[in-house]
Amino acid sequence: MARRNILVNLGITAEIYITDADETVYDNAKFSPGEIVTGLSQRKARKAAGEINDPSVMIIAADTVVIYNGCVIGKPSDEQDAINTLLMLAGKFHEVYSGITIVFDNKIICDYDVTKVKFRDIDIKEIEQYVKTGDPLTKAGSYGAEGIGSAFMEHIEGDFFNIAGLPVYKFANILKNDFNMTVFDLI
Repeated sequence: MARRNILVNLGITAEIYITDADETVYDNAKFSPGEIVTGLSQRKARKAAGEINDPSVMIIAADTVVIYNGCVIGKPSDEQDAINTLLMLAGKFHEVYSGITIVFDNKIICDYDVTKVKFRDIDIKEIEQYVKTGDPLTKAGSYGAEGIGSAFMEHIEGDFFNIAGLPVYKFANILKNDFNMTVFDLI
């Protein structure tokens, strides 16, 4: 929903299309974080393109992971996992990688972006209150930058929208460089 909201706020009409694409990371020791997120976004995009089967429909797929101390942190498995993740990230820097794939006019283009995020110190009470909202349970790194989870972010270096799951800067560049379009052409 956050990704759709970003597109809508850009003035682009967007619909959510859910696939059952495999989001498993098979061997994260073998692949870089950029390869992981571009691979996952490409799986989603290819699946949607195959099901929709219309090259005139622009498909935009994305996937996001958090990297802390070289470890990939995806969505939490449960509330306790979310609590543990947020405790681990509290007061520290981590990186957010988002991959983006655009399928349009019989072309598939992938890229990714990375944003550094520093969390402020967060106490267990705040973390437990946040986890009870349910928001972190569907988010890589156990937080959503576009909502109340943003209260934990002390500092960012890079594209804010990348943290929310859609690297707008990379999206605009792909449109311009690979499709000879701008975001304004989609309004």
